[in-house]
Amino acid sequence: MTIHNVWILLKSGICLFHKEYHSVKLDEDLVSGFLSAASSFVTKLGEDRVESIVMGKKKFVCISSEDLIFSVCVDKEDDEKQAIVKLWEIKVNFLRKYLQKIKGWNGDVKVYEEFEEDLNKIVYEKVRISAAVKELLHKLQEQKNKIGG
Repeated sequence: MTIHNVWILLKSGICLFHKEYHSVKLDEDLVSGFLSAASSFVTKLGEDRVESIVMGKKKFVCISSEDLIFSVCVDKEDDEKQAIVKLWEIKVNFLRKYLQKIKGWNGDVKVYEEFEEDLNKIVYEKVRISAAVKELLHKLQEQKNKIGG
């Protein structure tokens, strides 16, 4: 799974945090407003939440909490369940670190900038695990070949 972008925003549409990882360059405020409007629209339809929005070759996957929306932009073919797992990790870590600041927030988004380090660990965790798994699979295949399987 390739995470292109991560957004954390208030349901009102204000972007608290955005990180771009790959070549999908999007205006964070435009996307925040869009995701907020989509969430509001879905709620008005009587649905619980927006889960994903597919646009061309990309997919926006979302989870929310009381006042926040957490979203990632991934490739359309990527496993949505993997994206949701990452989003839950992001959500738990962000709320653990900033819940009190959100409640008394003064409008300065710079207070959330230091979350980038935590986010990088979450986003790149799969890459490290994936490399280890590939190495293990390679060694297992070598063993299987030696045995004659």
